[in-house]
Amino acid sequence: MYYFYSTTTSYDDIIESISDICCCSVDSIKNYLKYSQPFNNIFASDIKLNSFFKKIGIHYTGNNELYEIIKFSSSVISHLTTRTSQPDKSDIYCLSNALSMPTDISNFLASKGLIFKETTQGLLTYYNNKIVDWNNYDDYTTARIRKRLRVKGKYLDNCVNGFLFNDLFWKDGNVAHIKDCPEIVSDICKVLKIQNLINEWSNVSKSYAVGFLAELKDINFDNHTRFNTIKSKVYLIYKYAIYYLVQNYHGLWNPRFDNPIIRLHDNYSVDKNSIIGFYEIED
Repeated sequence: MYYFYSTTTSYDDIIESISDICCCSVDSIKNYLKYSQPFNNIFASDIKLNSFFKKIGIHYTGNNELYEIIKFSSSVISHLTTRTSQPDKSDIYCLSNALSMPTDISNFLASKGLIFKETTQGLLTYYNNKIVDWNNYDDYTTARIRKRLRVKGKYLDNCVNGFLFNDLFWKDGNVAHIKDCPEIVSDICKVLKIQNLINEWSNVSKSYAVGFLAELKDINFDNHTRFNTIKSKVYLIYKYAIYYLVQNYHGLWNPRFDNPIIRLHDNYSVDKNSIIGFYEIED
């Protein structure tokens, strides 16, 4: 099994990972970057790979042979989480499990009178021992709550998500709010007029960057729904890796916009044994 590493010191790890997987030298990749030009007005998914692989010294006679050389089956995903305990002590749960099972966030909310119970219809919310009927509220925030708790229809967003690259990924606007409080929790607190819980959670919790290993068959890329096969995901990750390395080399990498979001399938949680490392985010 081959792993594609993109965690901790992402730039160096990616170069070493490509070198290990493709059996080429680190110097050949650095030399490619030295003579590269930054990508302007081009999406990572449009990058042509053949030129890159030839320039780093991979010899092949066809695409099938190339794939056998460069393939890998798993990738490290960088995930933002807010906990009261170190994140390697428990699994990384999808939303429904994070709220209904004994976790740092559910235990905190329960101590404040807010409890969630999972049913076949979705998550039921109880506040001070009374069930909350979200249909009694009519605003955009409550509509978002209903979707996330599956009060209507199927789960629309019950997945663990993260980013391909570790480099300042928590600055992305899609997840920056998690450093204070998960969006679903802040929405519930807002509607129930218990916003003080948001500050209380922020005071007792810490934010962590967590790297976990996921098999390519279990991940999906935002905005790239047509990449469903392992082979297509392998090529897409290489394209993003090249884009990251080149833009980073030229000082043009933007962690707010250039880092692809990756999601696991709905209802999947991550076993703690898949966590390969973590660190606290202090800025």
